[in-house]
Amino acid sequence: MPDVVQIIVTPGSGDGRARATARRLQKALGRRGYAARIQTFADLERLLEWSATCEPDYSHLVAVGGDATLSAAAAAAVRLSIPFLPVPTGFGNMFARAFGFGDQTRRVIEHFERGQVRRVDVGVYPGERIFLSHRSYGLLEEIQRAVERGRAQPRSRVLRHLAYYLTAERFILTGPLPSIRVEVDRVLVAEEAALVTVANVETYRGFLNLTPTASPIDGLFDVFVIPHTTKIGAWMRIFQILLGLPGRWERVVLSRGRSVRVTVNGRASEDLEVRRRALPLLVLPESLETLKVRQAEAEVVCVLDGGGPAAPPLVTEPRVAELRPRS
Repeated sequence: MPDVVQIIVTPGSGDGRARATARRLQKALGRRGYAARIQTFADLERLLEWSATCEPDYSHLVAVGGDATLSAAAAAAVRLSIPFLPVPTGFGNMFARAFGFGDQTRRVIEHFERGQVRRVDVGVYPGERIFLSHRSYGLLEEIQRAVERGRAQPRSRVLRHLAYYLTAERFILTGPLPSIRVEVDRVLVAEEAALVTVANVETYRGFLNLTPTASPIDGLFDVFVIPHTTKIGAWMRIFQILLGLPGRWERVVLSRGRSVRVTVNGRASEDLEVRRRALPLLVLPESLETLKVRQAEAEVVCVLDGGGPAAPPLVTEPRVAELRPRS
């Protein structure tokens, strides 16, 4: 009996390309002896319900879509311990890009022919919901929500970047900064931060890499924090990182830990934790080696630039937590 490949797709992902991609994969897998079937979900909530209740009647799980779709589908692979293969068709694709996954049919088939199952880390936040890439709080999270609210999102990558820039400009001129309290492994890192990102992988790699040393195979989150400052001060620090300017890590906090508590504007706290080696990922062996090399190089760059996990960065408030090295 052939192996059964369950393909999950959300039609709106990737400018509507996700469904066509899934059909191509189904045909290609069928030609190679797999029994591939497609299941489509109109929204993430229905996909999450399926991930929490589906039966283990398939041998591989393939998810076609953006970051949110991949995270929602991965919950099933974690629960059932079934090999998972992400096929990125969205805008950010941060988790998939960390391992070099793509949406080309030949690339996906290569993973079935040469791939090996390796268990990698995932993040968990309230409600036992899984995230593969990151959770952000403050300015960037507000901008992302504003751009992606509703269905009238820019379709091309260039226009999407432009939308983010224009929305960021509006946020500079209007609205107050949030006040974010951050604890990493129960140690206070910031009391009134302006921006926080808790990452399992490099955040916005190739565009605005806030967590260049984050790794989904080290059992730790990388936490990026812009401490208390003015709105202009916060944006200056973001643009320093965006443009790769010298000293860009000197006035931010980079920390590591297995658990993070984030409280925004004094409201209910959100607890996040790393679930180590929880996701059985079908990955090419060389992808893991490339990932390790890239993280090591990023560590060196951060240290030389005055920040990073091997050297506590300079901040505008007293240092309250040491950075945890990788084990």
